[in-house]
Amino acid sequence: MLPWIYILMSSGCTVFVAHLLKYNEFKKLNTLRVLTVNYAAAACFAFLISGIPPVQAAADLLPILLLAAVAGVFFIANFFIYSKSVDRNGVGISVAAMRISLIIPVLLSTLWYHEYLPVRQWAGVLFAFFTLILLVPDKKNLLKRYGHTSWLLILLFLFTGVGDSSLKIFEADFSGIVAKEQFLGFVFLTALLVGLMTTCTRHPVSEFSWQEVLLGITIGVPNFYSAFFLIEALTFLTGGVVYTAVNLFSVIGATILGIWYWGDSLNRNQWLGLAFTVLSVFLLVGARPA
Repeated sequence: MLPWIYILMSSGCTVFVAHLLKYNEFKKLNTLRVLTVNYAAAACFAFLISGIPPVQAAADLLPILLLAAVAGVFFIANFFIYSKSVDRNGVGISVAAMRISLIIPVLLSTLWYHEYLPVRQWAGVLFAFFTLILLVPDKKNLLKRYGHTSWLLILLFLFTGVGDSSLKIFEADFSGIVAKEQFLGFVFLTALLVGLMTTCTRHPVSEFSWQEVLLGITIGVPNFYSAFFLIEALTFLTGGVVYTAVNLFSVIGATILGIWYWGDSLNRNQWLGLAFTVLSVFLLVGARPA
């Protein structure tokens, strides 16, 4: 029961962050500045609750810091793309494209960490690829016009998959060396530094508005816990179960939120894509306990 509570909490945080990012676009706030404050809040919160870490050998910490740095760069880049896609493509479709990226960490769990994946779940992987195609709007122009908003969905798929995979790598290989709070603190610290460098090259720090600071802080805590609860669930269940269940609940929750609160509309193929989203993750659920 406990791991499923973690899964539900991770999904709930993901949907809440999607709602806040939609609000950010609605208010026309500067996305990069909001995300920078978000990572500052998440990093401070992570280090605050982690306490003083034990002294570790440099050889042990180096690969962890490198993994955190790579993850941090992907996190902030993906969040920026995510925010834009939520505004252009809607909450439900954007989160669905992100969640179908479960293919990447599921394959990592199966092929690299040798977690069991039955035929039923391999069918789910194939359905997930088909679903991604259905979710992309205006497919005829996708390859014709560079910068078309449909590319945002493809980038969300790839960046989210890599970012989620970093959490699995940490849980499997490094969770016995440093606490997950400390690892996430380094991830968010890297994202913060990238955000600050990018922001300062474009705008002075004094241009941060109180609305951007407040919204960034509000996003920071659920952003931290969406990753924290996912890692917690991975300590109990296989990646196939955790990633698919989190993705399922996130897609359903974000779709309901987008239609009910933000008035998002879906075409027939996208409704079919969401139906295949549910089917694909149901097929993928069922891996043996870790």
